[in-house]
Amino acid sequence: MALKNNDKFKEKLKHFWRRGDEVVCTRVFRNSNNECYFCGNKPIEWHHVLLNTISNQIIDVEFSCVILMKKMMEEIGSSQKILFFPKYTIEVDHLNKQYQGTADIIEFICNIDIIRRLISNPKDLSYKQVRSILDYTIKFEGGTEEEEIFHTALDLYLDRKYYVYEMIDDHKKTNNVKRDIENYFREEWEKYKYQDDKYYPESCTLKKKNDDCPF
Repeated sequence: MALKNNDKFKEKLKHFWRRGDEVVCTRVFRNSNNECYFCGNKPIEWHHVLLNTISNQIIDVEFSCVILMKKMMEEIGSSQKILFFPKYTIEVDHLNKQYQGTADIIEFICNIDIIRRLISNPKDLSYKQVRSILDYTIKFEGGTEEEEIFHTALDLYLDRKYYVYEMIDDHKKTNNVKRDIENYFREEWEKYKYQDDKYYPESCTLKKKNDDCPF
């Protein structure tokens, strides 16, 4: 479908995003009964939860509409990319293979001294920073400084209800919100550690740099 004829898509994009707004993909997951914000398809195989960090609006979008969204952003003169956390490197690589320049990785320095300084000033921490700290520190064993920082960041994440940005609602099933969200992070870490749930065709390969952050 020609972009100029896709007026409905453009109108929905205008309600979600304005030029200069930052868009972050907070979560990628498979198979639910949600419908795509842009095209209305249901069910979606690969969900991309997108957050406008200016308006705090969130939408659920299927893979092909992430690419179409990027094309329409370019049509109005924006070179902006959809940002992903470092654990979604494979997803970013696959999107960019389908349409170059669609997505990029959020920069985060994996250095405990820098993380320590960030967490010591919680009022200045953004959602992106808190989530990046959680993703980095979740992989360390108990009794370490990193584990202590993880729980400090987790308290911030819960207090600020950042889980809303990721459409995480499993915590509503029990009375222990902190335990359920922590379990979710650990399950996510294990999944991306071993990459059990393939997002891309097996024929695709990803060349990682040696200095990639180990999220």
